[in-house]
Amino acid sequence: MRKITLILFILAGWLTANGQGPQRKWFEGTVYHTSGEIFDGLISWQPPHKGEYADGDQILYTANEHSEVFPIPYYKIKSFVMGADSFVVSHNVLFKNNPFMIVSLDNPTKLFTLKTAKNGFPLILNTGGGGGNFGVGVGIATTVGGGTRTTYYYGTNKDNVAKLEKKQFIEVMSNIMADKPDVVAKIKDKTFRYGDMEDLLTYYKTGQMPKRSYDY
Repeated sequence: MRKITLILFILAGWLTANGQGPQRKWFEGTVYHTSGEIFDGLISWQPPHKGEYADGDQILYTANEHSEVFPIPYYKIKSFVMGADSFVVSHNVLFKNNPFMIVSLDNPTKLFTLKTAKNGFPLILNTGGGGGNFGVGVGIATTVGGGTRTTYYYGTNKDNVAKLEKKQFIEVMSNIMADKPDVVAKIKDKTFRYGDMEDLLTYYKTGQMPKRSYDY
């Protein structure tokens, strides 16, 4: 009986914690409305799952932590700044359900980052039964995996872009970053490869080689 009580206690705590869902994060930012109005305040946005919105994405906006929260759909947004990231709204039909793109580099040929939430895998945890003639089995449903998928696109504007593929990485990134020959040299000598995009962007913007796991 003591074992059963302990299992039920743990289960109750688990359900309470997980029933609240993931904690939404808020960042200081600015929304540029299609009406021409500009709103400063707090903004929350999370990469959507594929097919999460039938007609595009949305952000949550509030003037401050004590004010009402308003959802703002993509078609009422020209662009927005959330924390350190600047977002634009692409009208390319390919991104109709996920139109918010981060402007990673605002050069003549621009680099955009598209983030999408991955779907996790369902997992059932079985607590098993008790001892003696009396057993209790409890199944707990959760998901594992998840995370965020990051894809890069390039082009002259947000509506006309092409996906950055591995085979094009050296040519495309050398062109985008042509204003910094030292960076281009490290692209061509493969110091930075297709999977090192965030490190490459850090080096381009700061001139400092980022620390990597094998440097520690």
